[in-house]
Amino acid sequence: MTALDDLRGDRRQRLAVTTVAVVVGFGLATLHWAGLLIAGALVALPQRSLPRGLVAGICVGVLVVVGFLARLALAGTLNPVLGMGQPSLLALAIGLLLPAFGSLVRGVV
Repeated sequence: MTALDDLRGDRRQRLAVTTVAVVVGFGLATLHWAGLLIAGALVALPQRSLPRGLVAGICVGVLVVVGFLARLALAGTLNPVLGMGQPSLLALAIGLLLPAFGSLVRGVV
């Protein structure tokens, strides 16, 4: 068994590594959009199966979008940004889909 198999077998360690992966992924996502791909990959790797990894990637995407909308709301710019139409929808779609796409790395490892 590899270290990754041992990690996937222990629920407590898997949860801890997933939490750290979310924090690291969000930190990288603040620097560059590719951080969203990395966040999805990091969150999916400790999961026991590909479907669970994909769900973890989707959950990270939802957290990213909620955080983005909350940040806009706190700045008081939520309505103007959402009123832009397609550019704001593209930003929301990128936030949702890139982590899910990155989580597909679980199928390889």
